[in-house]
Amino acid sequence: MRGLHFLVILVIITAIDLLVPYFFIGGIASLGASYLFWTVLTLAVIVFAVIYTSQWGRRS
Repeated sequence: MRGLHFLVILVIITAIDLLVPYFFIGGIASLGASYLFWTVLTLAVIVFAVIYTSQWGRRS
Protein backbone atom coordinates (compact mmCIF):
# COMPACT_ATOMS: atom_id res chain seq x y z
CA MET A 1 0.00 0.00 0.00
CA ARG A 2 2.92 2.33 0.66
CA GLY A 3 3.97 2.12 -2.98
CA LEU A 4 0.53 3.25 -4.09
CA HIS A 5 0.71 6.29 -1.80
CA PHE A 6 4.10 7.15 -3.28
CA LEU A 7 2.73 6.87 -6.82
CA VAL A 8 -0.30 9.04 -6.07
CA ILE A 9 1.82 11.77 -4.48
CA LEU A 10 4.29 11.56 -7.37
CA VAL A 11 1.46 12.07 -9.89
CA ILE A 12 0.09 15.03 -7.88
CA ILE A 13 3.52 16.70 -7.67
CA THR A 14 4.09 16.14 -11.39
CA ALA A 15 0.71 17.68 -12.21
CA ILE A 16 1.49 20.68 -10.02
CA ASP A 17 4.91 20.98 -11.66
CA LEU A 18 3.33 21.10 -15.11
CA LEU A 19 0.09 23.03 -14.54
CA VAL A 20 1.03 25.84 -12.18
CA PRO A 21 3.77 27.50 -14.27
CA TYR A 22 1.69 27.51 -17.45
CA PHE A 23 -1.82 28.24 -16.17
CA PHE A 24 -1.48 30.12 -12.89
CA ILE A 25 1.77 32.08 -12.94
CA GLY A 26 2.37 32.17 -16.69
CA GLY A 27 0.74 35.57 -17.03
CA ILE A 28 2.68 37.14 -14.18
CA ALA A 29 5.72 38.98 -15.49
CA SER A 30 7.58 38.74 -12.20
CA LEU A 31 10.63 36.68 -11.48
CA GLY A 32 9.59 36.59 -7.82
CA ALA A 33 6.46 34.54 -8.56
CA SER A 34 8.42 31.87 -10.41
CA TYR A 35 11.18 31.85 -7.82
CA LEU A 36 8.70 31.47 -4.97
CA PHE A 37 6.86 28.65 -6.76
CA TRP A 38 10.02 26.66 -7.50
CA THR A 39 11.36 27.20 -3.99
CA VAL A 40 8.15 26.00 -2.35
CA LEU A 41 7.86 23.03 -4.71
CA THR A 42 11.47 22.04 -4.08
CA LEU A 43 11.01 22.22 -0.30
CA ALA A 44 7.83 20.14 -0.55
CA VAL A 45 9.63 17.45 -2.56
CA ILE A 46 12.54 17.40 -0.09
CA VAL A 47 10.17 17.05 2.88
CA PHE A 48 8.25 14.29 1.10
CA ALA A 49 11.48 12.45 0.30
CA VAL A 50 12.71 12.67 3.90
CA ILE A 51 9.40 11.39 5.26
CA TYR A 52 9.19 8.60 2.70
CA THR A 53 12.78 7.42 3.12
CA SER A 54 12.79 7.65 6.92
CA GLN A 55 11.10 4.23 7.08
CA TRP A 56 13.64 2.45 4.87
CA GLY A 57 15.35 -0.49 6.53
CA ARG A 58 12.62 -0.98 9.12
CA ARG A 59 10.17 -3.81 9.08
CA SER A 60 6.54 -2.85 8.68
